[in-house]
This record gives sequence, C-alpha cells and structure tokens, in this order.
Amino acid sequence: MRYLKNIRPYEPVVMADIVKHTGNKIASKALIDSENTEIRFFSFAEGESIDKEYYIMETLFFVIEGIVKILYGEDEEIILRQGEMTALESGISYGVEAVTDVKLFNVLVKG
Repeated sequence: MRYLKNIRPYEPVVMADIVKHTGNKIASKALIDSENTEIRFFSFAEGESIDKEYYIMETLFFVIEGIVKILYGEDEEIILRQGEMTALESGISYGVEAVTDVKLFNVLVKG
C-alpha cells in the first residue's frame, strides 16, 4: 500500500484491537503520518495525559473505549465517552487526559 501502513488491505480489523493497553503508558499506532494527514490510534491508561500543544491541523477525536477529556484554549474542556466524537479547529493548543482507560482514533488534516 502506498500511503497506509500498519494495516492489511481487504482484511476486517476490530478498531479496539489496533492498539493495546500497555500498563501505565500511552501507546499509539499510525496508519498515515504525512505533512497533510495524520491518522493514529491511541491507548491511554487511566490518568495518563498529553500536555497541551499547538496544532496547525484540524483534528477529529473518536472514542473507541472509555472516557477522555480534551483540554483546549485557555481552560475549556470536552468530555467524550465511548462512541462519541468531536472536531477541533486548527490553530489552537489542546491536550488529552484519560478519565478511564481509553482508546482513541485521531485524525488530523491540513489543507
């Protein structure tokens, strides 16, 4: 496959099985990591987080399992639960905090 990695063509995959919990760490697996597009799966242990960083890309978060808090702007936050998704505008800082063990599907795009 030319653009996608870490996935086989024509084979069904259970999204929750793409990345596994690894104790008290954050695990990730990229399907695409290019200048204009990033597609990643994340697994966070409860209480683990990624500090706020500035992103120039628009972002989608899809929660596969668990509950996550997305922190953005000065002191804004969104709580997402299994089966929910949200979009974030480009040009903002945001971080991620696992309220429970959580698995996420994350897409970043730049036009």
